[in-house]
Amino acid sequence: MKATLPQQPLSTNTIDGERLYWSTRALTFSDHTGGAVVIKSNFLSDGLSIPKFFQSIFSKSPHYIYAGILHDYGYRADFPYAMSRKGVDKLFLHYMKEYGVGWLTRHTIYRAVRIGAARNWKARDATYYAESIES
Repeated sequence: MKATLPQQPLSTNTIDGERLYWSTRALTFSDHTGGAVVIKSNFLSDGLSIPKFFQSIFSKSPHYIYAGILHDYGYRADFPYAMSRKGVDKLFLHYMKEYGVGWLTRHTIYRAVRIGAARNWKARDATYYAESIES
């Protein structure tokens, strides 16, 4: 069984001064073992959390943005799967590869996440898009 990768169009808007992304349908990531992680519809993500220094090199919304959304979801305090921070980071690395991200790019991003994202681990619950938050 091959991995299933979300590809559906994402909605995006600037909310409270930050560009955010969400899918109006659940995003399901399945792997060759039959396991799956499902992200509830309307989960808000900033795509890839790229430090300003690297934004000229890496886009916040590349074709593999879905791997970044999965990573954001995994870092939330209410993430419904039992995984360590390293496990969530490895999942991100795995799905970047599945989306065709080259070895050097994905390992550079992975190392940056391992070094810089610890402060975000389980720091807040997931938030979801509602039209009322835009007004």
